[in-house]
Amino acid sequence: MANKPVIEATAHLTTPFSIPRSHTVQINDEARTYRLYVKLPKGYKSSANKDINYPVIYLTDAMYTFQIMSGVTRFPMNSKQMTPAIIVGISWELGLRSDHSRVRDYTPTVDASWEKVTGGADRHLHFFKSKIIPYIEQNYRTDPAQRTYVGNSLGGLFGAYILLKQPDLFTNYLIGSPSFWWHERWFLTQFAKNIASLNKIDANVFIGIGALEHNGEDGDSQYNMVADAQHFKALLNNLEISSPAFSSKLLIIDEAHHATAFATTAIHGMDWLFNTKQGRMLQSSIDTADSKKLKSSQQLTPKSPITTEKF
Repeated sequence: MANKPVIEATAHLTTPFSIPRSHTVQINDEARTYRLYVKLPKGYKSSANKDINYPVIYLTDAMYTFQIMSGVTRFPMNSKQMTPAIIVGISWELGLRSDHSRVRDYTPTVDASWEKVTGGADRHLHFFKSKIIPYIEQNYRTDPAQRTYVGNSLGGLFGAYILLKQPDLFTNYLIGSPSFWWHERWFLTQFAKNIASLNKIDANVFIGIGALEHNGEDGDSQYNMVADAQHFKALLNNLEISSPAFSSKLLIIDEAHHATAFATTAIHGMDWLFNTKQGRMLQSSIDTADSKKLKSSQQLTPKSPITTEKF
């Protein structure tokens, strides 16, 4: 030990790490209080961008998903490979254990076999629609036509439930490892029964699932979540036939299980939606644009260089 060099460093024990351009807001749902984690895109406050309205990406389980989404979008957005967007994470209810809050808020039915409170999805959906989204759109420059929902596990189930109950609330749905096993696969049965009501829906749905999220040999789950995700994608395929403006994609992630799949889901899902050259949001605008004017503007507009330095 005496011969080893001393490594010098300055420890800032009272200085917490912070995500750039982010802040928090407390918001109430009657007696319940939640925290919103808001991250603004680079250049949001620049005078050159004062007339720009930005897409908004809404995340459930914010204490887990907010840091991941901030990290996986930072380089693509800063290097102009992904459309800049505002990121909004919604916490669990403050003062309530995370597992109790999310099981209550994200489940669409009451399951008496659970000791925890269940079946609060309708109330939480109303909270999104009547409080969270209006607050964000009143206080930030947003594009209401480009709202994206992101949820994982039970949050993925909740997102799929929003698609069924209020399909126009979001333009994009990024659903990670959805817990369709809930209450004996109640949601998949209801979605199949009510799929006709979603005729002519205008939305993009990305589903990501780990290849090991099944209960067969080498599986790492109590349920066959891969098969459930494939079942959901088959139902969405029927929607694509009747609804030309609707699109969906299923990504099965090799070697990933429930605890590791979400980061890859977030990376590929955001790229599928917001890639500045071939993302679904770009394709949607192309579909409604005058093709001649589009070709002319593409010839006159220089391509943005790809950089590896703008973090």
